[in-house]
Amino acid sequence: MRLTIVAALAAVLSLLGCDALERRHAMKALPSTLQAEAIEFGRNEVFGFGPGGNETGFYVIRLGAEGVDLAARGGVAWLNAQTGGRLDPDWFVTPVPRDDYWMGRADSALGAFPDPTVTAILDRYGFGFDLPPEHQSALDSALNSPGSYYAFGRGGLVAVVVPAAGRAYVFYAG
Repeated sequence: MRLTIVAALAAVLSLLGCDALERRHAMKALPSTLQAEAIEFGRNEVFGFGPGGNETGFYVIRLGAEGVDLAARGGVAWLNAQTGGRLDPDWFVTPVPRDDYWMGRADSALGAFPDPTVTAILDRYGFGFDLPPEHQSALDSALNSPGSYYAFGRGGLVAVVVPAAGRAYVFYAG
């Protein structure tokens, strides 16, 4: 009986520890100068392990006022000069281009790519998940409007900084 309780408690604590580690991992994707303060929403799903396994994650991160101000005033030049985090040093301005990274194949009837969406990235390998509508629409709007910045990292990692909202979105599929 005592062993069962100890085993159950250990399992719960390890799950909580994994969740905390995943959240910290998402916040550490950003340069520290953006002052990631808290995760407002986060979800991570693992589909299989080892070769052929897939992991999909999505996090909404509240940024500190000073980090937001610096990003808004400095733009891409300031972001490209920041060190730390797990992103490539090349940041880009939104709206993002309508290309195959964001959308897969062009619409065969129109020969054009539709507007980029977060769903296109999360569902890239067929292992996406539904997002709360408020987060999906806010990020899709940021991707397709001027005023935000995005960068890529290894393993399908994408970060979008939205100074007007004081948030960053970190998501991945791979």
